[in-house]
Amino acid sequence: MVSTVVTASAGVLSSLLPKLSTLLSDQYKKLKGVRKDIEYFCRELTDMNAVLEKLANKDKLDVQEKAWRNRVREMAYDIEDCIDIFMHNIHQGDDKDGLLKKTTRKIRKLRVRYQLANKLQELRAQVEEQSKSRERYKIDDSAAATTVVEVDPRVQALYEDEKRLVGIDGPQEEISQCLMEEADDDSGKLKVVSIVGYGGLGKTTLANQVYCRIKNKFDCKAFVSVSRNPDMRNILKGILSEVGYTKMEMLNDVQKLISTLREHLTHKRYLIIIDDIWSTVAWDFIWCSFVENNNGSRVITTTRNQEVARCCCSQSNGHVYSMQPLNQGDSRRLFFRRVFNADVGCPEQFRDISEDFLRKCKGVPLAINSIASLLATKGLDVQKWEKIQKSLGSELESNPSLNWMSHVLSLGYNDLSHELKTCLLYLGTYPEDYKIEKDELVQRWIAEGFVSEKGDLDLEEVADSNFNELINRSMIQPYDSRLSLQIEKCRVHDLMLDFIISKCTEENFITVTDRQYNMNGASQVRRISHQFNNSNMALAAERMSLSKVRSYHYLRTADCMAPLSKFETLRVLVLDKGNAMSADSEFIDLSAINRLFLLRYLKVKDFRLKLPKKFGKLHHLMTLDLAFVQFYPERNQSTDVTSLSSLRHLNLGCGNGVELRNGLSKLCNLRSLFDLNIDMNSVECIRDLGVLINLRMVSLNYQRKPSVEEHSEILKFDILAATLQKLLDSNLRSLTCPAAPSNSTQFWSNCFTRPCNLRAIRLYGPITQVPNWIVHAEKLTYLEHLWIQELRTDGLQILSQLPFLVYIYLSAETVPEKNIIVHPDTFPSLKKFRLICDELPCLTFEPGAMPQLQILDLCFDGRQRQGAVQVQEGSLVAGVEHLASLEKISLHIYAKYGHGSKLWSACKDAINRHPRSHTIQIRLDSRVV
Repeated sequence: MVSTVVTASAGVLSSLLPKLSTLLSDQYKKLKGVRKDIEYFCRELTDMNAVLEKLANKDKLDVQEKAWRNRVREMAYDIEDCIDIFMHNIHQGDDKDGLLKKTTRKIRKLRVRYQLANKLQELRAQVEEQSKSRERYKIDDSAAATTVVEVDPRVQALYEDEKRLVGIDGPQEEISQCLMEEADDDSGKLKVVSIVGYGGLGKTTLANQVYCRIKNKFDCKAFVSVSRNPDMRNILKGILSEVGYTKMEMLNDVQKLISTLREHLTHKRYLIIIDDIWSTVAWDFIWCSFVENNNGSRVITTTRNQEVARCCCSQSNGHVYSMQPLNQGDSRRLFFRRVFNADVGCPEQFRDISEDFLRKCKGVPLAINSIASLLATKGLDVQKWEKIQKSLGSELESNPSLNWMSHVLSLGYNDLSHELKTCLLYLGTYPEDYKIEKDELVQRWIAEGFVSEKGDLDLEEVADSNFNELINRSMIQPYDSRLSLQIEKCRVHDLMLDFIISKCTEENFITVTDRQYNMNGASQVRRISHQFNNSNMALAAERMSLSKVRSYHYLRTADCMAPLSKFETLRVLVLDKGNAMSADSEFIDLSAINRLFLLRYLKVKDFRLKLPKKFGKLHHLMTLDLAFVQFYPERNQSTDVTSLSSLRHLNLGCGNGVELRNGLSKLCNLRSLFDLNIDMNSVECIRDLGVLINLRMVSLNYQRKPSVEEHSEILKFDILAATLQKLLDSNLRSLTCPAAPSNSTQFWSNCFTRPCNLRAIRLYGPITQVPNWIVHAEKLTYLEHLWIQELRTDGLQILSQLPFLVYIYLSAETVPEKNIIVHPDTFPSLKKFRLICDELPCLTFEPGAMPQLQILDLCFDGRQRQGAVQVQEGSLVAGVEHLASLEKISLHIYAKYGHGSKLWSACKDAINRHPRSHTIQIRLDSRVV
């Protein structure tokens, strides 16, 4: 199927073709004067799109190819803008209008058609010119993909002097120990360790050092690299040659090579390194050649891809080792050794700029070595260093000293699909070190047209899949969240961001107006990321054709915002000051936002804001995010946002008190609704929630007003209970709900019967105990907050049987039985258990309990009620040694005077009984009051 998404290389050309086809349908049969032009566009642009797809498959384009591609891409943008404006103008009006208005509308439509005809004639001339250029420069002949064979930069890692390496001793020791230790139940079995991490961390170097350290303990050994486009015949021959097989003259058939290798390894203890695997397909192929002979053989793999790493370890007694960057001390040592020929010490005048380079490298050895090598060639000249600092992005492409680093970054980028490349490049809109919200990012991808539905997957599911793929390929890094195991944020390594911005400039994909912004090429800007104050911005805004800008991102410390009235074809608008809200925050009046009739995404953050009374003309708006704004002039505002039938995501902002007029029934495409105020909105509005069958995520808030009648309040929550049950019977996956008022005692009993589709839930405000209906939430994965008055054994038993539960955050006021016992074969999938209790119970893990638990986070407060320690003085936790997968434990104890030190000592002894206590991250905090 032909892709219809917007891409960085081809722009909107593939998504433009269906719009041209629409203009040829019966709906537009009155466009007789321009029909031939549109048919011509369809033919020519379809051919051009095919050529652009071929060009996109090439890693490098020559000058003519690049120039032609750029002209066609910009031309397609102009054609789409023309068609979108025409379609908007031709459909204005209402069937209920009177005779005068209808007559006026007919005259306006005639004028619109005349304008379209004239504009299409201009654009046709451009299409004809590019068609002639294509033939003249023989673009089709050169579009066949070619592969340039380059020297593999990993070769140096195999011959690196061990004395020059930094920060490798610990990882080398850990992997060697993991490989060579043998438990009683897996003695002699084949074991695989997969080293995973993004490019430049030193995976190959680490694997080679481990290989050199332990290779003499094996009968035969081999070290081979796979790379992006593996030749399996040569790889298998390489393994055979290194393990000592010499009769390969007649072996060219892959199946025979596999059989020969298996036969040769049958009675040997072997060590094989498979370096730089890019796909599970390649690994599955190579895995067939290994034989399980119970001789204690070992395999080490290296990869950038998390999925590949897991695949390598899934068929054996495997272990995934996640490669980490160097710490600050090792980073400085490596940098200073290369630049100043000393492990420590740096001339005073180079200290600040050295720290800035090191901050940019973020502990990546390849980056440190490459930049240090470049600086070493410039001598001790601060001005030359500062010049490199300001132009590092362009230096990546042009400076021979950074060739290896550029090659490593390009390898990962070129292995992406066109769709993933575009999604990655879009990260160039965010500033350096920005914590990027996953939900915001995928919604912006959708609004930009970078993803399309695939099979049974909707837009959000496809965009989520793209995000996860970029994480798995180590192109972006998950930002660690202490609240749950979900990846809610990501970030981009500084050098990857420099690479991305360099590509964005080359493709005219994003224009970043930062401190170093210049005026080159400003006239054809399509997407602007305005990140910092720049004295040239006002001049740039005049020179740019802002009417052609499709996305405007105003971020952080930028002060001179471009006038919104200039953006005629804007699709995405982000206004994010990135500061905490205050009474003197900058004010924005969005009363005229309806002029941006093509707008698909609108986010406003950290501004004082005046909403328009009517959003009705924004027919294409898909996301409205007002999460962190302060409404002005009054706190409570009403709006007709509920008339926007294309809306998929609506965030009203906690505490803003937005009244939604005219009910919710028109929001038929809504997927997520955040911070709907129950007390502010009507009973009809709450009832309408139940008809929004596409809702996946709902977040509600409630602040009871003293003036509200009790009867009215109970009625609202009774209707809310029925509404939530309807949503759970449809597609609702995630629910955040406030506590029901005390006079609505049956709310939690009536709210759910069989919440079979629920994946995540947050229940704020105390409820009596674990509700019985949770036992039917068979797909529940994240119980992100449950505040209960009493944690009883039967309540814990309900939670323990949920098969997919990976995260629990429980807050309990009391434990009546004083002891919490986690029995064997319970919580089969749980990875993080967080428990806060207002007394000191005794938590015991029996053998086989929580077999997958990685993180245990406990907070016990006995200042009001002592709990179990009144009866027995011992540890608050017991059986920690039975948690086989434990990686991290945090225990906070608040006790009365006389108990704290004893409890702390007993808990420490209990934790130290774990057989891997020396590798577990332990944090104990005891406070006596």
